[in-house]
Amino acid sequence: MAETQVYEMEIDGREHRVETSVGDGWRNEATWWVDGEEIATATSRVEDNLYLVVSEDHELAASLGAVRARFTGLSKPLRATWFEGERRTAEAVARIGMGGLDLVPEPGSLAALREERVRSQPRRHASLHVAKGVANVVVPILIGIVFFWLVRRFGLPSIPWPSIPLPDVDLPSIPWPSIDLPAVPWPDWELPGWVRWALDHVKYMVPIIIGLALARSEVRRRRQQDELRARRAAGGPSARGDGR
Repeated sequence: MAETQVYEMEIDGREHRVETSVGDGWRNEATWWVDGEEIATATSRVEDNLYLVVSEDHELAASLGAVRARFTGLSKPLRATWFEGERRTAEAVARIGMGGLDLVPEPGSLAALREERVRSQPRRHASLHVAKGVANVVVPILIGIVFFWLVRRFGLPSIPWPSIPLPDVDLPSIPWPSIDLPAVPWPDWELPGWVRWALDHVKYMVPIIIGLALARSEVRRRRQQDELRARRAAGGPSARGDGR
């Protein structure tokens, strides 16, 4: 990897280091080292999560755990998370996404700046997610307005589609039975105005609500990870946070 994002942390007396690609738009790549020894590497052109697991015959296979490197849809690294335990168990937990300990991104890197932004400016972080949700609603509408304006201004291009002579098949008429079903007197319900308005605009509100929920989840997750790192540094119990 020519340009990398580095994540590091000392865990249970061992130095863990994960290097990921930084987003060329074509491939995600991650490599995991422990105490300077390369443990595992993974590459994918389609997966947003790469799972790094120690080999079965390694002397630390029963205790070294596993790592999940997560990327955005544009191949930008989000985080590298370590999961404790025996290799198979740790990999299974990593794939489920429960628990885990985020390794610390290299100071000054984009990942470190992102963590600091979430930590110090949670409202601004939430506002950015809401703005993305608004953009997901507004941009398609603007594109549609421009498209229809162009159609009215210049018209649609005329495409000379070929004429295909289809055979004329005279199918027999089937005398289906006529069944006189009784009329059901359904109650005449009138929805409140605010409910009708919400139903009419729900497709516009969903992306905004999802963006706000994701932002709040990331802020809560960042706080849990900070507490978990502090307990680890103080030699406390290996509490589990939300590693999703």
